[in-house]
Amino acid sequence: MKHIIITSLTFAALALAHGGFDHVTGTVLTVSNNVITVQTAKGKQDVKLDSKTEFTKGSQKATQADILPGMRVVVDIPEESKDKPPIAHSVKIGVAAAPKQVAK
Repeated sequence: MKHIIITSLTFAALALAHGGFDHVTGTVLTVSNNVITVQTAKGKQDVKLDSKTEFTKGSQKATQADILPGMRVVVDIPEESKDKPPIAHSVKIGVAAAPKQVAK
């Protein structure tokens, strides 16, 4: 439970950290043909990925190949984007803390 709270707080901080962007926060359903589909609290959201999209996992650079179904993400889309589906500026892949070992 503690890990879920920490991960949730991390995503909340990331979502508020960037001005000028709309944020798509949720769980990855699919990544196919340069489109990521994210299950959000409001439903499914498709977002295009292009050569300019930046990917990070924690503080490390990542790639589109690092995104797998079931992962939590925050996708930043420029507020003025009129594209349908919108084009992602960046994708932040969630990092959950490793579970603690229980002493026997």
